[in-house]
Amino acid sequence: MIRMTRLHLINWHNFQDDIIDFKNITYLLGVNAVGKTTIMDAVRYCLTTNKDFNTAGNKKSGRTLLGSVHQKQRAEDSYLRPGHTVSYIGIEFLDEAIKKTFVIIARVESETPKQDLRGVYQDWYITKPGYSLLDIPFFAKSKEGKSPASREAFKLDNKGMDRASNQADARRRICRMLGIGEADSPIGKKFNEVFHMGTSLEDIKDIREFIYTYILPEPEVNIDFLQKDMIELERLQEILQEASDREALLKEINEKIKSARELLVKVKINEILVAYANLQGNIEETNERKYLIEEWEVSVSLMEEKLTDLSGRESKASEFLYEAQRAAENNAENKEMLSLESENKNNKVEEKRLTEEAAKFDNVAKDLFELKDKLNKLGFIFDIDSCIRDENCFEETKIAEIKRIAKIFADMEEQIKNYDAKIRTDIAKLNEEGNGLSSKIKSLESGVMCYPKEAIFVRNKINEALSEQSKKADARLLCELLYMTDRSWQDAVESYLNTQRFNIIVEPDNYILAKKVFISLGDKVNGIGLIDTRKIKNVEYKTEKDSYLGDKIESENIYAKAYARFVMKDVICCESSDDLEKFSKSVTKDRLRFQSFCLQRMAKREHFIGVDAIEKQLKAAKKELLDIQNSLKELEDAKKNFDLVYNGYTKFRAGEGFSKLEKYCESGKKAKELGIKIADIAKKIEEFKQNPILLAMYDRVKECKKNVNDIRDEITDTKAKKKNIIDNIRKSNLLIEELKKNLEELKIVYENSIKGYSEFALDVEKKYLNERKSKKASAIAYNFSNRMAHDNIALNSYLNQELIPLQQKYTATYTCDYAIGLEGANRYMQEYLTLQNIELERHKNELAKAQIRCKDRFRKEVLFRMKDDILRARQQFKQINRVMENLEYGEESYRFGIDKSKDKELGLFYDIIMDKDNQQIDRENDMLAYMAEVNKSEVFESQIDDFMSRIMIDVEEHAKQNLTGQKSKAKSMGMYVDYRTYLDYDIIIKNSVTEKEVALSKVSGEGSGGENQAPFYVAICSSLLQIYEQSKEESMRLILLDEAFNNMTSDRIEPMMNMFKKLNLQLVLIATAEKATSILPYCDITYSIVKSGNRNAIRAFERLEDGLR
Repeated sequence: MIRMTRLHLINWHNFQDDIIDFKNITYLLGVNAVGKTTIMDAVRYCLTTNKDFNTAGNKKSGRTLLGSVHQKQRAEDSYLRPGHTVSYIGIEFLDEAIKKTFVIIARVESETPKQDLRGVYQDWYITKPGYSLLDIPFFAKSKEGKSPASREAFKLDNKGMDRASNQADARRRICRMLGIGEADSPIGKKFNEVFHMGTSLEDIKDIREFIYTYILPEPEVNIDFLQKDMIELERLQEILQEASDREALLKEINEKIKSARELLVKVKINEILVAYANLQGNIEETNERKYLIEEWEVSVSLMEEKLTDLSGRESKASEFLYEAQRAAENNAENKEMLSLESENKNNKVEEKRLTEEAAKFDNVAKDLFELKDKLNKLGFIFDIDSCIRDENCFEETKIAEIKRIAKIFADMEEQIKNYDAKIRTDIAKLNEEGNGLSSKIKSLESGVMCYPKEAIFVRNKINEALSEQSKKADARLLCELLYMTDRSWQDAVESYLNTQRFNIIVEPDNYILAKKVFISLGDKVNGIGLIDTRKIKNVEYKTEKDSYLGDKIESENIYAKAYARFVMKDVICCESSDDLEKFSKSVTKDRLRFQSFCLQRMAKREHFIGVDAIEKQLKAAKKELLDIQNSLKELEDAKKNFDLVYNGYTKFRAGEGFSKLEKYCESGKKAKELGIKIADIAKKIEEFKQNPILLAMYDRVKECKKNVNDIRDEITDTKAKKKNIIDNIRKSNLLIEELKKNLEELKIVYENSIKGYSEFALDVEKKYLNERKSKKASAIAYNFSNRMAHDNIALNSYLNQELIPLQQKYTATYTCDYAIGLEGANRYMQEYLTLQNIELERHKNELAKAQIRCKDRFRKEVLFRMKDDILRARQQFKQINRVMENLEYGEESYRFGIDKSKDKELGLFYDIIMDKDNQQIDRENDMLAYMAEVNKSEVFESQIDDFMSRIMIDVEEHAKQNLTGQKSKAKSMGMYVDYRTYLDYDIIIKNSVTEKEVALSKVSGEGSGGENQAPFYVAICSSLLQIYEQSKEESMRLILLDEAFNNMTSDRIEPMMNMFKKLNLQLVLIATAEKATSILPYCDITYSIVKSGNRNAIRAFERLEDGLR
């Protein structure tokens, strides 16, 4: 047996230069923090090179190698040896077989406690047998006294001490010297794993943790490659998860954008309505003024009739005046004058009548010529001879021309009605097209592509059926999954694929169900196809030098890509039409196609391929709607103009226009002739009035004249009223001119308000007409101005509180510079479609491939090794149980129980691992690999798939955890490849008296802590005893127990100490003073350790036959 006899500590924590002797059982006694455990650290570090002082029972400790070298105090960053320090740990052993001692030394040299361990010198030295601690030159003498020897000076004469080249070499040399064997052997590895561990059981929560710590080593499976695969899987899953999170956030943003647009629509409709109401108010006021003018003109006409009546009354009054003047009739001169006045009076009445008739003729003729010009502009060509206005023209000629024009008007009626019907039809057709485009624009702006309704119908029906079967509703239109690699060829691709763009594509596993639904729809599919993805394969081209149309598109969906390339198989892209005939199938960018010996130009198709297709369609639809609205406006303006002409035409024909023209065509000429005659008679009358004799005759006439004047005053008043009305007509005409000037400005305001929102024009007009039933245009404009302001506040509030925070979250999270608010709406929509149709598909495919690769590696390189590890673990427990069953602890003995996990999932995985079909596959041996492939069990492979699926769930959870920072319960890959995970462990307690057995797990809550600790100490001893017994007989049998028996009572400690004594183990133990009475009787030497200042003081108490000294 090789025994540890002495330990020399130099500059090791609070020990400056202390030597400790060891016997068979050595007991280190002292209060807390006096350095007991640092002695254990030194022994473990020196014999195993392991610098981790916090394993197993010392997990809560903060002790480090540099802390021990530089004498770290409890205060943070407080070191009593802060500068250059050399520490030595020397352990002397006695090899009882040869009766010689040898020494193992660890030397540490450090400049500062803050330096990296890579800059610290750590050396191990082993002497040859025959040297003791006293022979080791730990110190060098100097004038100042002695100091730890330098690395160069630390050596023995005659090469009595060797320095290990590195730590691995040190472990090899130490294991050999201690009789353990080779450090790289299973026994050597287990010694280095178990010996350096602490034995305080406070941190051991259950049997599993104890097993993992002291009994079963971590699996030796090299999972670096698998870890790389899993890291790649987690990376891909993170990418996919991030893409999914982005998709979800973008979806929410786009939904908010849709809601914001709805609010914007309300604002814009109200804004347009206000502009439209102002415009219509102008038009309506203009029309109202025109109507008033017409009414006033009627009033003027009535007043003219009144004046005619008053004129008659005036004539009667004049007759009375005339009778008064009859007294003067006997006077020949007066009689002649009166005769002339009577004649002239009648002449004036006739002149007035003729003048009024001439005016009526001129007005009617003017209306006729204006109507002729308007009809000519509308395309109804005819002419009117100007002779009808010529006073020198014969009456018969004028009447003949008037009758000719009347016949032309009568013959024109049918043509005018047809023209009216056509313009109404054209307006209705454009309105229908505009309504359709408005609906399309609204759909596109909300992010919904306007695919053919039959394609949407078939796709939705298939997805409904898939959802009912609890399958993923993955039916998509082919064009949804495609995008262009060369946009210059998009017209050619869209035209070539034509309606095949809308064929339905599903996953191969879903094809049969989709086919049933497709067939059940009958003729409702209306030309839409269902792609059989089970059989479609990627197309291989005949040559690689030619440019193929199928290469101009791409898809992250392998089936969509394969089908599109299949449809365009062998279609060559030609830059020039001159090259078309060189190939059996060829196209040009401008849609020329040569196929089946026929040259065609394919019809241009609307773009549906690519994430920007929705933006292209929206732009095209808005342009087309604008064109239609411009055409509609032109037609409506033409209709209004035509209606005015048509009304004038109808009114002219229905009135007395032509009869008046015939009747009054000579009135003007006659009025002029009569006017000359009146002037001549008036001259003669004036000569008579100069006669004095006649003056007296008029006194009587004055009274009559007064009556005449009263009537004439009324005539004057009426004429004044007529003048006021005429003034109103003039003012209204001026107002109409002003309204006409404002009309252009209001039209510009309206056109600007509707620019970009032409789809709302019809809605606005309908809303206006509905409001106009009860309100004036000005009231509508005022009311909706207020509503617009209120809605604008609501819109801005929604943008700032709902939409923009989400957009800012997106741009901040994913580091992009997209516009916020509705300005960036199209960019977010495009990003969403790109993610949905391209990036997510790509990430899913990459993840699926990586999962297959990982499963293959797991199947071929890990699964069988885990089976092997489990079988070895069972064998190891058999060996350790043989040792444990021979160790009696009082009336008890112990053994380990091991079985497959009782956890349902882990138990299922255990069965997969231990399955007979889980065999090692030698991929380098083709024949064995082939036989393994042929003989593989489908059930077993399915179980592995389930196994991998469960792992993938945790991979996904890890990815989410990495992205969100939130902790998850997902298992790590290391746990899945750790064979120990799939086993359950227990310690079976057997009573030697009653022969009864009970599992420790079942009684762990019944007894004291000490009762439950005893089996663990037995197991630790058995583990080390197994190592020592498998080594050569002369090996070391040292066990270090720190914090020993902390929960055990004296009646439990004594049997334990008896067991150690019988096993002939060298034991070094640390226990509290409370345990001393139970421990001391079994100890060969006891040390009391106290702390004095910054140093530890240690004193030995050896056991003699009659007591201690």
